[in-house]
Amino acid sequence: MASVRDISDGICGYLQGGFGNQLFILAAAWEQADRLGCPLYIDASRFIAGDPIERARETPRDFELGEISFPGIVLRKDSPWFRNSPRRPAVARRPGRGASRLKVYRQPSLKYHEDVNRVTPGTTLLGYFQSWRYFGGIADRLATALTDAAISESEAAHLATLGEAQQMTAHVRRGDYLTPEARLHHGIASASYFERAIALLRHLHGAATPVRVFSDSPEIVRLELAELENLEFVDDTSALGSVGTVLAMSRGTGFAMSNSSFSWWAAWLLNRRDPSATIIAPRPWQADGQSGHDQLLPTWLTLDAR
Repeated sequence: MASVRDISDGICGYLQGGFGNQLFILAAAWEQADRLGCPLYIDASRFIAGDPIERARETPRDFELGEISFPGIVLRKDSPWFRNSPRRPAVARRPGRGASRLKVYRQPSLKYHEDVNRVTPGTTLLGYFQSWRYFGGIADRLATALTDAAISESEAAHLATLGEAQQMTAHVRRGDYLTPEARLHHGIASASYFERAIALLRHLHGAATPVRVFSDSPEIVRLELAELENLEFVDDTSALGSVGTVLAMSRGTGFAMSNSSFSWWAAWLLNRRDPSATIIAPRPWQADGQSGHDQLLPTWLTLDAR
């Protein structure tokens, strides 16, 4: 078994969720490590073997940040949190891994919480941190890390075929969002929302502007948006990995996004490249009515998700 790394001198981001959520956690931890001038640790141990107390119904995920260069150390079996979730109280953590001495900052809710800026070295960040406010200090470096990511030659070639044409993009998240559990938690941006969002983009940018549609369920979305013209569906969902897909979606002059962290990063990159680009997001952001006001940038437009 790998020896356990001592992370008491730094800030650790405990990864969970898919690519978009992993990016948010990386960003928040990077910001705090940068603020404190201490080491950054990114914990990927959950994707190897989870603690039994973790939520069993979560969609299975893998570590997806390997193509991105950042100034930190990725922890796997050497993590003090390996099979030893930071959700455990200190007295119930597995002995012999040093985790009982570590501090944990638990994000109180999905909103932005300024008290994260009071954490000290030896703290693990536990939460999703889905707000641009959590990483303002390292935003430029993170954007560069994403745009310079080490994607494969085949992905780079596929991106080149998509070109840099003046077009707009829609990301229609379906996939695991169609399960009853995900619908109850996340909600889903309807076909009607996308019809209205695309109509607004065309009103603002030209009725003839083509719209490239990305989805994890392209066959479903083709049927949902069958009445719309001048759509280009990206049917080969395996040609690009997560980073490549986000880079592809961040091109163009406007973006109709889903209530998805994966959409969020494409919208954020698009706005950094072109601050005048139109971003349209669904409201509410979650099924419980949470608006997403801390997630969405002030310049983004919103439409009813129903």
